[in-house]
Amino acid sequence: MPLRTLLIDNYDSYTYNLFQLIAEVHGVVPEVIHNDQLTWKELSQVLMDGNYDNIVISPGPGTPESPQDIGVCSELLRANIQLPILGVCMGMQALAVIHGATIQHAPEPIHGRLSHIQHTGHRLFHNIPSGVDSGFAVVRYHSLAICEESLPAHLEPIAWTCGSHQPLRQAADKAVVPDSTHALPAEARAADQVLQGIAHIHLPYFGVQFHPESIGTAFGRQLLQNFHDITADWHGYQIPPHVLSPSTGPGATALPPSPWQHVGGSASLAVRWQKLEGSLGDVGGPEGLFLHLFGQEGAKDTFWLDSSASDRGRFSYFGGRGGPLWQQISYELPTPSQPLGHPSTNQASSDPSALPSADAPDVTSSKAAESQQRLTADSGACSSGQPGSQGQPGAAQDAAVHSLQAQRTTQQQPGTLTIEHSSCSVTQQQVSIWDYLRDQLDRYRIQIDDETAQQLPFDFWGGYVGYLAYELKAECGGDNVHQAPTPDAAMFLADRFVAVDHHNNDVFLVALVQPQSETSEAAAQQWLHSTHTTIQTMLSNTSLSSHRGAVGFGSSSSLAGSSQTHQHMDTASSDVAMSEDAWSHRDQRGSFGSLDSLLTDYSTLSAVEAKQHHLKSAENDVHRCATAQSPTDSSHPQQADTSNHQQYTDAIPPFRLARSQQQYLEDVAACQQALHNGDSYEICLTTALLRTHPMDALHLYRTLRKVNPAPYAAWMSFGMDDLQICCSSPERFLKGGRGGLLEARPIKGTAPRSADSEQDRAAALALANSEKDQAENLMIVDLLRNDLGRVCQVGSVHVPGLMEVESFATVHQLVSTIRGQRQSSVSLIDAIQAAFPGGSMTGAPKVRSMQILDDLEKEARGVYSGSIGFIGFNDTCDLNIVIRTAVMHGGVTRIGAGGAIVVQSDTHGEYEEMRLKAMALLKAVSLSEGQNPSETASRVDVGAS
Repeated sequence: MPLRTLLIDNYDSYTYNLFQLIAEVHGVVPEVIHNDQLTWKELSQVLMDGNYDNIVISPGPGTPESPQDIGVCSELLRANIQLPILGVCMGMQALAVIHGATIQHAPEPIHGRLSHIQHTGHRLFHNIPSGVDSGFAVVRYHSLAICEESLPAHLEPIAWTCGSHQPLRQAADKAVVPDSTHALPAEARAADQVLQGIAHIHLPYFGVQFHPESIGTAFGRQLLQNFHDITADWHGYQIPPHVLSPSTGPGATALPPSPWQHVGGSASLAVRWQKLEGSLGDVGGPEGLFLHLFGQEGAKDTFWLDSSASDRGRFSYFGGRGGPLWQQISYELPTPSQPLGHPSTNQASSDPSALPSADAPDVTSSKAAESQQRLTADSGACSSGQPGSQGQPGAAQDAAVHSLQAQRTTQQQPGTLTIEHSSCSVTQQQVSIWDYLRDQLDRYRIQIDDETAQQLPFDFWGGYVGYLAYELKAECGGDNVHQAPTPDAAMFLADRFVAVDHHNNDVFLVALVQPQSETSEAAAQQWLHSTHTTIQTMLSNTSLSSHRGAVGFGSSSSLAGSSQTHQHMDTASSDVAMSEDAWSHRDQRGSFGSLDSLLTDYSTLSAVEAKQHHLKSAENDVHRCATAQSPTDSSHPQQADTSNHQQYTDAIPPFRLARSQQQYLEDVAACQQALHNGDSYEICLTTALLRTHPMDALHLYRTLRKVNPAPYAAWMSFGMDDLQICCSSPERFLKGGRGGLLEARPIKGTAPRSADSEQDRAAALALANSEKDQAENLMIVDLLRNDLGRVCQVGSVHVPGLMEVESFATVHQLVSTIRGQRQSSVSLIDAIQAAFPGGSMTGAPKVRSMQILDDLEKEARGVYSGSIGFIGFNDTCDLNIVIRTAVMHGGVTRIGAGGAIVVQSDTHGEYEEMRLKAMALLKAVSLSEGQNPSETASRVDVGAS
C-alpha cells in the first residue's frame, strides 16, 4: 500500500523538489500545506483522524526560533505525535531547537555548494556510503547550524560534514558501491565538522541539514526510501524493502510529450496561412520586411518577437493592428499597500536622499486618471464578436497541484484590465490578468490537426503577445508594494501576423478565423492576399532577388506547396553607426571607458521624471484607432521614413542611477547580512539607469539588435500607453511546447568578453570553473525545478543541460536547461503563474527574497525582470526574462541592471557587474544617437561613480 505523506511547506522554493522525490519513492503524491495554513488545533485533528502515515517538514528562510518562520511546526514537534517525521534543513533545526538545543551561525555560510558526509550507519543512511571520496556528496543551503554540544540526551547526532566544501561540477562526485566500513562513530569525527543529521532515540523523528532533493545531491532518493521503510516498519505495514541503484541527483527522466490537443471544449478558431518559400533574404531580411509592413508612424501598435541571434533561435514573429479579434489590453494592479520593513533589512543603512522628492506627483492618482481617460473613449459594450465580461477559471486541479489555487492570488482584490478592441471601443473589467488569460485561452481554441502541425514548424499560431511586469508577483505569492509608472501587463491579441523561419529563409503569413463565419473567412483571405501581394512587389523590386520564391497556401485542413532550403541572408540596418566587425575588434569593456561616458551617479532621482506621464485625450485615441489601417491596405505601401533621425551634436544628458553608488553598495551589504542570517540563499538585487531625453525608439531597437543580437529579443510599441520596449534578452523564462513540454533556461554567471581571443577563452573557462557562479546557477536550477515540479508529472522534471557556457556579443553566460512534462489537468496559464516571476531575477527562497528586495530597492521594477513573449491559442507559449532592455515611457528611458548576491560576492565587484550588464544597451544608445563614447567621457559628470 502506498504511504501517505503530509509535506509542510515553510515557504521555501525547494519544497516541490521534495514533493517530486517523495512521490517517486512512495508512488503517490504527498499533501502540501503551508506552515500557517492550519492552526494546531485543526492540524492535530487531521492527524488524529489517521489521514497520514508520516510527515516531512521542508526547508525555509529564517530561523526556527521565530514563530513566523516556523509556524505550526513548532507545536507539531512539541506534541510528541506518534508518526514518523523527517525535517529537512530548517526542519531539522526546528526539531533540535524545539527539543532544547541551541542554534548559532555556522562556521561559514554554505549556499549551493557540496560537502561529503560521514555518518554513523544509522538506518536513515542504509545503503548510503560514508566519508570523503565515498561518493556521498550533498548540496547545502544554510548559514545557521545546530550547536551539537547543546543537543539533549534524547537526540543523537548521526551525520557530519567531512573534508572541505566544493562547487558542483557536471558529472562529478559519481556514486560508488556502498561500503558499510565507511560508517564512522561519533567520537571519531573531527571537532570542526558541522552537524548534518540527528535522530530521536525514542520517537521516529529524524533531521538532515543538507538538501536530499537537490539536483547535485547523491543518494537523495535512497534516503527518502529509507524514511519510507522506517515508516512502514513503524506502522507494521508489510511492504517489501526496495533498494535503489546509486545515483547523483533525482532520478527524473524525459517523458514523451502528450498528444498535442486541448483537453475539454471544442476549437472555436482555425488558422489560415500562406508560405513564401526562401524569400526572407530577398526582402531585406526580417528587419526590412518588418519596416516595410509595419514601420509607418514609428511602428505604433506593433510587436516583433525577434530571434536576432538566429544561430540560437529559429523563428521570429511580427505584426501590427490586426483583424476582428485584435485587442490591445493593459492591466494595472490595485493601489499598493504600505511596504512593511522586513527584519532582515531593517538594520541596513539607508540614504534618505535616494527617496522620491516631496513634490513628486501621486502616481496612484495619475494611473487612475489614465484608466478613466481610456474608458471615456467609449463606454459602450464590446462590439459583436469581441470578448465581454469574463467568467471564473475552469475545473479544479488534481491532487498533484491541489495547493496551486491557494498560491495563485495572494492579492485578493483584482486589478483593472483595460481593453481596446478592433472596433476602437474601450472597455474595462475588474479581473486578475491571470484569470482573464485563462478564460480567453479556454474561449479561443485553435483547431489542431496533424497536417497543419507538420506544415507549420513554429509554435505560435495566434494569441496574446506582450509582457508581464515584475510587479505581477503580487498575484503569484508576492506582495503588492511598489507601483510602476507603466502598466503591470500589456498585450496584443494577434490574429494577423508574419512568422519567419531563419533556418530555411521562409516567410509565413498567418491569420486566425472563426470557421463558421463567412465574413471572418473572407477578411482573413483578403489580408493574406494583400500582404502576399505587397511582399511579391518587394521581391520584384529588389536587385538581390534571383528568384521569387515558391508560394504555399494553407489552412488548418489543407496545404499546397513544397519545401526548399536556402541560406539565411539577414540584411543588417544600414544606418548603424559602427559595424559589428568593428566592435568585435575593440575591447568590449574598455571601449566604453567603464561606461562612465554614458552613466552618471546621482544620490537622488526625481520621481517626476520617472513617473510623469499623461495619456492622450480620448479624442486622439479614437482618431488614431479610426485612421489606423492595415499596412497592406494600399497597393503601394511606403517604406518607413528614417530620414528625420537626428545625429545629436549638442550635449546629451547622461543616464542617472536610481540609487547612488554608495546606496547600491550598502544594499549589497544588506543582502549579504540577510544571507548570513538565514533569510535567503541568493538575492537578485537590481537598480535602474534613467534619462529624460527624446529618443527614436525604433531606431534604437534597430541598432540594439545589431550591436547585441539575442535569441529572445523583442520590440513592443503600445500606442494606448505611449510605451515602447527595446529588448535584447538572451534568457528564456518559460517555453510551453507542443504536447505540454515545459522548458526554462535560467542564466546565472556572467563574464565580460575580450577582443583578445586567448583572453576571451580564458574568461569563458574561468566562468565555467567559478565556485561563486556555479553556486548562483545551482540555486536557481533547484528553484526552477521546484517551480516546474508544482505543475509537472511526477518524475518528469529533469536537467538536460547544467551550467553550460554560452557566449554572446558582450558577455559569456552560464546557462542551464530544466524541462518537465506539464500535467494534463494544469492549464498553460497555471504553469506560467506557478513560475512567475522568473527565479533568476528574484533569488531563493523566492517569496522571502522578493520581500527583502521590496525593502531595499524602494521602487517598482516595471517591465524589467518580467517577461515578454507569446501565449498562444494552441496551448503553447514562449516567454523571455526581461533583461538587457530599454523601456521608453512618458519621455523617460529606463534601463534595468543588477546581479545575484551570494555569500561569496564582492561588494564592489557586484556594482561593476551591474554596470557591465548595462553595457549593451548603453552602447546601442550611443550609436543610435551618433555619439562618440571616447569623447563623451570628457564632458560627463560621473559623480560618485
